[in-house]
Amino acid sequence: MGKRPQLSLGLADTPLNHYQARGIAAQIEADLVTGNYDLTLAKYRLTDPPTPPSAAPSSTAVLFEQFTAHKRREGVSGQAIATKYNSLRSNIVRHGEDITSTEQAYQLVKMLRDRQSPKTANQNLVLLKSFGEWLVKKQHLEENVFESVRPLKNTNINVQDRTPFTKEELLLFLETMRTHPTGYQYYDFTVVLFSLGLRPSEAIGLRWCHVNFDRKEIVIRESLSRSDDGRSSGGARQRKGTKTGNVRQLPLNDRLLALFAGRKTATAKPDDLIFTTATGRPIDDRMYCRRYWRRICEEAGIPYRPPYTARHTFISYGIEYERWSPHQAASMAGHSSTRMISEVYGHMMDRPKLPDF
Repeated sequence: MGKRPQLSLGLADTPLNHYQARGIAAQIEADLVTGNYDLTLAKYRLTDPPTPPSAAPSSTAVLFEQFTAHKRREGVSGQAIATKYNSLRSNIVRHGEDITSTEQAYQLVKMLRDRQSPKTANQNLVLLKSFGEWLVKKQHLEENVFESVRPLKNTNINVQDRTPFTKEELLLFLETMRTHPTGYQYYDFTVVLFSLGLRPSEAIGLRWCHVNFDRKEIVIRESLSRSDDGRSSGGARQRKGTKTGNVRQLPLNDRLLALFAGRKTATAKPDDLIFTTATGRPIDDRMYCRRYWRRICEEAGIPYRPPYTARHTFISYGIEYERWSPHQAASMAGHSSTRMISEVYGHMMDRPKLPDF
């Protein structure tokens, strides 16, 4: 075994520099996959020392950091902090002005609406109103300057499409991935997403100890989820239970048994992951979507829907073509009750026939 290379960026331990380091780590991982890795590491070194920001953040941005710390102590998850609170703080910093009046609050919200979808802007407005309440409580402001700002209406017009794949789309999608120059390495992983209706984190976390070839079944008891701060790279993922805490046994048909048997090597250990990247690391679901899933949709001429649509397709097909009952569908999907199935897929069950006039 050779000596493992190390790279020091010479950056201070700050949140901003953490993001820069993660970006370089993502570039290294991408270069390893594509064969462009620089063994000298010169490509990944910082050529110039990071320059400090030209101006200090506004007092509103500083106060929002304190508000974020307060919400973290209240129990808000690290992932929510990373994806919602930190994102909003970046926009407050970009705005660059202190917010002390209703008019200034409107200007900040207007900037958010110019940059974001209506749905995201409304979500940020809810967060800003909570921030305003905290400012009043801490006596930084006399009134909640965000309270009078009204949310946008009709924010569901551009909601992301999660319509299940038709049979024709599904066949075309899988065939395009199977023959894709680089996407083919994720073909088996994609087939399992559609064939077992797993959440992406459940499929990523599958190990050989979960497959029982004699009983022709697979046990879904855990996931390899994103880190608490929202990172999705292989090294950051955390092994957890399933989303609902349920354990389910799913039957494997002959095609899936052959798929798993074909992937298992003589040296495979029970705790080894079944699906990995080309470098043997856990799959990054964001990279998988961006580099492969989205491109396959484009090349196949299929309207884009996110990878989670594979799960919706699985449940929809079971209800529509296999006539699953709500209880069967909930069991296969790993839901603790039939409520979710009834709310989301109820329109597919016992469809009434229209009279023929």
